[in-house]
Amino acid sequence: MKKALIAAAVASAIAAPVAMAADGPKMGLYVPLGINLGDNETNNGLNTTDNEGIRSGGGNNISFTWTDTLNNGMSLDAFIQWTINTGGAQGSQNFAGDDIEERNSHIGLHGEFGDVYLGANEHFFEGNGVFDGYGNSWNSGGDTLNFLVLGRTGFNFTRRDTQSIWWNSKETNGVTLKAAYIFNGNADAGNAANSNGHQLGVDYNSGAFHIRVARAVYEDYDMGGGSITDSNAADANIAGSEATGTSFRAGYDFGNFSVTGIMFDLEQQASAGNVVSASGYSMNVTMPTASGRVIFNIGEIGDQDVTTGGVTQALADSGASGFDIGYQHDLSANTYVFARYESLESGQAFDDQAAATTEATAFVQAAGANDVDSQTDSILLGIVFSY
Repeated sequence: MKKALIAAAVASAIAAPVAMAADGPKMGLYVPLGINLGDNETNNGLNTTDNEGIRSGGGNNISFTWTDTLNNGMSLDAFIQWTINTGGAQGSQNFAGDDIEERNSHIGLHGEFGDVYLGANEHFFEGNGVFDGYGNSWNSGGDTLNFLVLGRTGFNFTRRDTQSIWWNSKETNGVTLKAAYIFNGNADAGNAANSNGHQLGVDYNSGAFHIRVARAVYEDYDMGGGSITDSNAADANIAGSEATGTSFRAGYDFGNFSVTGIMFDLEQQASAGNVVSASGYSMNVTMPTASGRVIFNIGEIGDQDVTTGGVTQALADSGASGFDIGYQHDLSANTYVFARYESLESGQAFDDQAAATTEATAFVQAAGANDVDSQTDSILLGIVFSY
């Protein structure tokens, strides 16, 4: 398996901090394009949509890293990443929806204490759900990142925290400790809601075997979009609210193939005591071939448990599941082509985008016009260049 290609795909959307060994600048480029053939339809026959078109998986990413060795023996690097989104409507002949945005960008300091990164980061709770990089970039059917969300509340644990400090310890006997703190980037009037978050993690690596455990906690967030920085002006940060996630990942590389799996529990509690929780899993099998690799993902988040007035009950048909399978063929050290089949299904009570602001108080909305089963099936043929 060409690990450089896989690493580039992972870094396309989640640039995990890595200490740089040599001084000087380095440029990174990631350009994924695919032709999508498929449809998206609801169970009652309404809103059937053909999705034929060209997709830019995860956006086209440009990154720069500068490194320097300091006089005190420590080293420093600065990482800046931009994503060029071509997100206009299918068939659009203008630039509507297209933009350039900053992604993970930070300054890192490295020494005997480990590594410290200050800036904008997608942290390890999300990163632990990235197995092969493909699903992360293309939003594949069985990829973990499709399921790290509580649908009825909208809180998403796949997030870029724009103001954080992240520490990784030095590895000792295969063990690495991790911690991150997310600052309050946009306090509400009167500081009634003090938005903040933190993550804790432990990694263990022993040859072909690895384990990763992570815990994420976010408090006083924006209910509408789950954003620490209150990106949706219509939704105020809610004092006393909390979202928590716990995950356990394990994997083993057998040589002829590798297997990786993750289990996770998500919970969101409003200030009024209303709670929504759900559990899920995802699994990946990757099999190297002479000139590429076969990749299979399967994942699911179960029906959500809802607690209101001290009574807990399962919300029927409120889960989601999916799978994808495909083959990547290496054309060079920097380029591969692929073919992939994707399938993703969500229940009619998984979410409801209508009247999202009511979630701040009701937490779980009444049935609405958007409450229908959703099934997406597609074939994606594409090419990826990374440098």
